[in-house]
Amino acid sequence: MKLPSSLTAFLRRYAIPLILLAVTMLAYGWQLTRLGFYWDDWVFVYRYQTLGVFNTIFYGGTRQLGVFALMPGFLLAGDAPLLWHIYSLLLRWVVALLFWWTLNKLWPGEKTTVTLMAALFAVHPAFSQQSISVVYSLQFVTYAIFLLSFGFMLSAERAVSRRWLWLGLALFAQLLHLFIVEYFVGLELIRPFALYFLQNGSSWRARIKSTFMRWLPYLLVLIVYAVWRSGVLGGGFDSYEYKTFGAFLRLDPRAALIEALEYGLKDMLILLVNIWQTALSPAVIDLGQPYNFFSLIVAALSAFGLYFGLSHLPESASENTGFLRQAAVFGLVAVVVGFIPSWFVRRHIVEPGNFGDRFALAGLFGASILVIVFARFFGGRQGRGILLAALFIGLAIGAQMRFANNYRWDWERQLRTYWQMSWRAPAIKPGTVLVGYDSVSTTVVNYVGAFAFNNLYQPDPPPLSPYIWYVNFPKTTIPPALDQFLSGAWQFTDVFDSYRMPVTLQNSLGVDYTEGRCLKVLTPDDLANYDLTDDFRPVAGFSNPALILPESVSPPPQRIFGPEPAPSWCMYFQKADLARQLGDWDVVIALKKQADAAGFEPLDAYELFPFIEAHAMRAEWEPALKLTSQAYKSLPKSLDGLCLIWWRASQTPAAGYQAAFETVNAQLACR
Repeated sequence: MKLPSSLTAFLRRYAIPLILLAVTMLAYGWQLTRLGFYWDDWVFVYRYQTLGVFNTIFYGGTRQLGVFALMPGFLLAGDAPLLWHIYSLLLRWVVALLFWWTLNKLWPGEKTTVTLMAALFAVHPAFSQQSISVVYSLQFVTYAIFLLSFGFMLSAERAVSRRWLWLGLALFAQLLHLFIVEYFVGLELIRPFALYFLQNGSSWRARIKSTFMRWLPYLLVLIVYAVWRSGVLGGGFDSYEYKTFGAFLRLDPRAALIEALEYGLKDMLILLVNIWQTALSPAVIDLGQPYNFFSLIVAALSAFGLYFGLSHLPESASENTGFLRQAAVFGLVAVVVGFIPSWFVRRHIVEPGNFGDRFALAGLFGASILVIVFARFFGGRQGRGILLAALFIGLAIGAQMRFANNYRWDWERQLRTYWQMSWRAPAIKPGTVLVGYDSVSTTVVNYVGAFAFNNLYQPDPPPLSPYIWYVNFPKTTIPPALDQFLSGAWQFTDVFDSYRMPVTLQNSLGVDYTEGRCLKVLTPDDLANYDLTDDFRPVAGFSNPALILPESVSPPPQRIFGPEPAPSWCMYFQKADLARQLGDWDVVIALKKQADAAGFEPLDAYELFPFIEAHAMRAEWEPALKLTSQAYKSLPKSLDGLCLIWWRASQTPAAGYQAAFETVNAQLACR
């Protein structure tokens, strides 16, 4: 079937943008509607909600211009996760287009190879955090500005007229990206190599001299920035409070150099070689994980589709016989210098911790070039070389699909926690501190939980100060001073950025969100809950359920948390646990009947406790005995909690209690 001539002309004209868009959407688009906020996304969003779009940056006194890089995203998406992920995908595509535009100006006769480089740059697996949409919009907007500066510089070199206009734009964009964030400072050092490739001097000395003179304006801007960032004129590399390489070098020169060489080589090995083991790991071939297998199918189809599309891409003959050699040198230099900012603060992707592969962002520039050079060199400049390069890109697409799927499941975990919390505690008194254990999810660690839970509970419009707070109990200084804290002789104050929140016996509400069972708001009864870890159980002793308000002013905002999930066992349990706290035994029993009718079963023996107590308080001994036996058989260590319920029932004795208790005691031997 022959396509209409107008459509054929459109496809030919916009083939490269469409190819890069397809690659980007295949890698990041599958889970677009099932992703949310992660890590510092929550902090940026909270500051946007409370302080406005000009105050979204919260860290680094040298990064305040970053608000302008974050602004387009907030103006478009506000605090809606779906809009942020659409924006993030489009931003990644635009950055890939700018990468293509820049390299095409450097090597204008290598359209196919440059397109392959740009496609890999869009999806390179060394950076796995595309789904953290708000945070990394800062980096990708800055990346775009750097690429604009680089492309304007090349335009100035090739311009017959208006050279000064292109030069001015290049210098302005250079200043802008440098003063937004330091991630791409090292890439400034690839400018002289690109300028050298463009010179046509009769000797290498003449070319070097010409290169230096053309690089000089950019070098002067870089020197001004380096002096400012050194701290002489303010600023300084004080981000993250890590000691710099310079400080370590002065302290122990030999150890500093050995560390820099060893970890630097490891970083490069991971970026250029080891990361491809992630893209094609044997563990991916697992029929029990159908999405992983699906990602391999998409990877293969993407590779062959890319090969077919680029094989038919018209290309002018290249006059640069040394192209592959130039590209190899250029790419290798870009990899090395791209790491300079992270190496300077002694951060390495080889030991990343949480979110550490962000230090590979600048290295994607050179790594994408080198992989395609490798493919074109060993596969040939024509069909086999294109196919080999397309296979690398296909593998990268599959890896990014799996990375996004991991974030999808993280968001599912977050949503389960937030919705269960809203069912158990429809509203919370202002100033409450939620005391949890470990992280809410892989990406919601420590301070991040405070801003996530504020979105769940804060009124509209939100107050300037946090409505509530959250602390990760083991990360506070309470455990080693627990006796002083419990006696009231000392209180802990949690500090993050400009926010300070005291944690006291009166304002603490313990929350357990262990995977595999329903969320549990802790009460003093949970001192006998042996599902809790030993170092977290003491929180039950000072958890104050009276901070919970039974009526919600407004439900969790759907634009962030989506619609309320379908009924589940945990929904019935949370509502029953709230009714138990209020002493509304009829509601507790009604909820159990609804759960039974829906076919739901408890995930844990302790989740039967509200229903056991409700039946006991209503002197319904037969169901109380049945549920007690079920809980004990399921989890014998729950006996202390079960005995506590029966002891409490004895405080308001009803007919038949003694006989029922004797039956229970025969099994539990309550103390």
